Amino acid sequence: MDLLEIAKNNSKKKAPFYFKFLSMLSVVRGFNITAIIIAQYLAAIFIFSPQKSLRYVLTDIHLYFIVLATACTIAAGYIINNFYDRERDIINKPLKAELDSFISQKTKLHIYFLLNFLGFVFGLLVSWRAALFFAVYIFLIWLYSHKLKKQPLTGLFSAAILALLPFFAVFV
Repeated sequence: MDLLEIAKNNSKKKAPFYFKFLSMLSVVRGFNITAIIIAQYLAAIFIFSPQKSLRYVLTDIHLYFIVLATACTIAAGYIINNFYDRERDIINKPLKAELDSFISQKTKLHIYFLLNFLGFVFGLLVSWRAALFFAVYIFLIWLYSHKLKKQPLTGLFSAAILALLPFFAVFV
């Protein structure tokens, strides 16, 4: 029995925890978050701190908090993007929309706010400038998901900028 058949046979309230977990991984694109974390560490090691030892870079608590803040804010960005795209995804990506439906929109918003709060706090643990950076980044992700994505050229340009910004968080 495949996942969609199981999903259709279960109501949203009776969905097992692992369906909800898979649904949330689908919404936040867990693989992408992992790739971004690895890319940030590799950039910190080889580009931003090539003269420092590997042990020093990997044990730097500020880098750790910046990576956590980035992971939280990007995951929150995927959630708000999913929230605004729900109707379009039902038509264009029905299988993904079915999987995503195991988590209610209300729960997605609660997790969105929690992840943004955690991202801001992790930034604040580094410095007030890092907290400000992540506050602006959170706003820009929301603005992109809510308005900018709908505009053809502006949407593509802003998506590219938002994809690159986390790598500059190490400078704050």
